[in-house]
Amino acid sequence: MRKYLVVLAVFFLLAACKSSPPQGGEGSPPPESAAAEPEIKQIEELQFTITSITILQADLINTRLKLDLKIDNPNAIPLTLTSFHYELYGNERFWTSGTEKYLVVIPARDSSEVSFEFEMNFINMRRRLLDDVIALREVRYRVVGYVDVQTDIPRFPDFRANFDHSGTSTVIK
Repeated sequence: MRKYLVVLAVFFLLAACKSSPPQGGEGSPPPESAAAEPEIKQIEELQFTITSITILQADLINTRLKLDLKIDNPNAIPLTLTSFHYELYGNERFWTSGTEKYLVVIPARDSSEVSFEFEMNFINMRRRLLDDVIALREVRYRVVGYVDVQTDIPRFPDFRANFDHSGTSTVIK
């Protein structure tokens, strides 16, 4: 019987040593992951919308335009765009392409607007597009490309997000 009690005591002693200490008691620090980042399972896609196309300078052949782009972040964390690579089409014709290198922080569950300027040469354009721009009418657009995104959360490394967005925008002078 004595052997039985000794074996039972050793078993309970070993089981007690393997159990983890209680969490969240007074004076104990919170778990690192609870305070460090919100509960996120995956990063949702950013949404891109052209809010306006503005004529900055109109000449007979070349026209300088400004494009305002709204970027919506549906995620619970802020995201930083480190670069923006795009091709812009108007009325189904290529207008311009380029790369913008800047840091834009889009707050969590919020949006930010960015602007960039480009030049259009009307020699290579259809007459209809020139007429639409001069008359400040709506222009069908398509912007395609990708953005490089920084998360600042170790378990979500930096990534590249592709976009392809179409719509209409009124040309503003």
